Amino acid sequence: MSWRTLAAKDVRDAGRSKITVLLTALSGVLYLGTVVVHDYIGDPSFPAFVEALAGVVAVVLPAVAILLAYKSVVDERESGALSLTLSMPHSRKDVALGTFVGRTVVTVVPTLAALAVAGVVGAVRFDTAGALWFPWFLLATALYGTAFVGIAVGLSLSTTVDRWITVGGLGGYLLLVSFWDSLHSLVLVVLHRFDLRVLRDVPDWALFFRLLQPSESYDRLVRSGFDVDLAGLYVADGAPVYVGWWAALLVLCLWILAPLAVGYRRFRTADL
Repeated sequence: MSWRTLAAKDVRDAGRSKITVLLTALSGVLYLGTVVVHDYIGDPSFPAFVEALAGVVAVVLPAVAILLAYKSVVDERESGALSLTLSMPHSRKDVALGTFVGRTVVTVVPTLAALAVAGVVGAVRFDTAGALWFPWFLLATALYGTAFVGIAVGLSLSTTVDRWITVGGLGGYLLLVSFWDSLHSLVLVVLHRFDLRVLRDVPDWALFFRLLQPSESYDRLVRSGFDVDLAGLYVADGAPVYVGWWAALLVLCLWILAPLAVGYRRFRTADL
């Protein structure tokens, strides 16, 4: 399979990058450091530890994924390596799929390894009640990280303008990680003619749009496995069925596939 060859090459090339090594080491230190910090200031229970770990992952993993993948294709274009690759029996689809798979491996595998070690240490330090659900936490984390790899690779496939790629990567992180809640609240207040009471009693339809934020879907998946204080809006009495854990799973899958599809559509017909 041609895309597998390109994915393996991408993993080797990314693995030799100092930026990759630095980001991987830094994120690993943060995840493992959460055990130490939680041991001093957190609730000494395993679900509370997972909640703290999910909070760190929700902020750190998108940044790592975007930084490792947002120039993955455009750098190959600028160096001429992409033209050389396409002169061999590789299609543009192979390039897109191989790059996505390679960057996903580079981003997700070290993250899961660090989190697995942190989980074992956390289970030893804290109560082991709920520890059997830790693989579910790792699966949710893998989907969350892959979603941001998909967004970043889709961005890199879609344009050759370095400025737009940089703005898109930074803007995507700020919107999807930091400002989605504020934007959601602003839209609700405007639609309800600046009646702030709508923020205390969010309409059912608005809950789904809030769930579209990748970190909200991630929290919803974590909440389905652990008794934590995350994603409380989606499990409250009377919450609509379309904000269940399965909807969060679907949302993260859409965040993986939709940016890749849009990026590949532009890449397929682009003049290289």
